[in-house]
Amino acid sequence: MGTSTTCITESGSVISYTIISMSNVEQLESLQRFLQRLNSEPAREGVSPTPDGKGLTLVISHVEMTLDELFFGQWSTRNFQWSAIANEVQGSLELVIMHPVTGREIVRTGAGSIVIMVDKVPDEVKMNPQLRNQWALNPSNKKANALDMAFPKLKAECLKNAALSLGKIFGRDLNRTIVDMYKPFKLSASTTGLNALPESTMGIIERQIKDGLSAWELNKQLEAFAELITPEQKERLQKLINEHNPELP
Repeated sequence: MGTSTTCITESGSVISYTIISMSNVEQLESLQRFLQRLNSEPAREGVSPTPDGKGLTLVISHVEMTLDELFFGQWSTRNFQWSAIANEVQGSLELVIMHPVTGREIVRTGAGSIVIMVDKVPDEVKMNPQLRNQWALNPSNKKANALDMAFPKLKAECLKNAALSLGKIFGRDLNRTIVDMYKPFKLSASTTGLNALPESTMGIIERQIKDGLSAWELNKQLEAFAELITPEQKERLQKLINEHNPELP
């Protein structure tokens, strides 16, 4: 990505950082825009309550379609493994994606479990917790077709668990009370060795403004370049914003 540099501060501390070459600035900007997309909120129509009603989940159809859209269908699963523990089946798999910017393979592991459905608990057993648990753990009480739908659901849950680690758009923070926000790396003269934003990157931003880039997306991009854009470049972009998107600040 660039050249590693080390400097010593007045206090004697050693600081190492990387100077990003001009040829990689555009790729870094593309990476950050893609990460911003991954960390946008999931579509409301894809969010559904969990079966117990205590949380929220992203439906598998939405997860698979979002993977198709973001990675252009370049994703797959492998190493699906499972084992039975009492009346539950646990499993894991690997989600393999091809990053659309770097072209590199990324692997995320997902895990999940399902409960094996059993026949209705008899009334004489229902009121006794110990007998009720014994009933559920007895293999002879399993419904005849209990795994016809449950086993595919296990694979779906493993896939959803692997995908949510990619970003908020896959439901990463749906049931969390304390969440973090993605903060793009800020390009500066010290990290790039540049004294202005490259014209190639300026051209991309200008095309996006002409295409109606939203205020939120524009501000996120400009925030990453705040320390690199010159006053002249800011004036140039502001003029273009006024011409094509007068409602933007």
